Amino acid sequence: MSGLYNRALFAVAALWNLAAAAMLIFNPDLLLMRLGINDPAARLLARSLASSVTTWGICYALIAVDQKRFRDLAWLGAISKTLFFSIYSAAFFSGQISLIAFVPAIVDLVFAILFAEFLWRTAEIKEAPVRHAK
Repeated sequence: MSGLYNRALFAVAALWNLAAAAMLIFNPDLLLMRLGINDPAARLLARSLASSVTTWGICYALIAVDQKRFRDLAWLGAISKTLFFSIYSAAFFSGQISLIAFVPAIVDLVFAILFAEFLWRTAEIKEAPVRHAK
């Protein structure tokens, strides 16, 4: 059952990131409006952020497909999502962004916690040692 849960966790994380990337590419003004940014040049920055968000989505999809082979990517995902949460937390608690702009960071923190739990729970899963011919 944990294999199915892990697959679902990372599939949902992949969809979350890919949906966010699509929003950043096709409707960056939605994010910029929530952040209170009215500069049209900021669209380029939002769209460029989509490349990283898409890459992470692909990484989570890879973990969903093969948890053993791509397990270590979950470490980077947990770190990345925790950093994203930290940056948005500082902005939220200093009054720079609204609660609605902060919500995606809260979702990412939940993912970071779930990724850490996955890593802890699967710590004993190791690749079989490679045997070299003599």
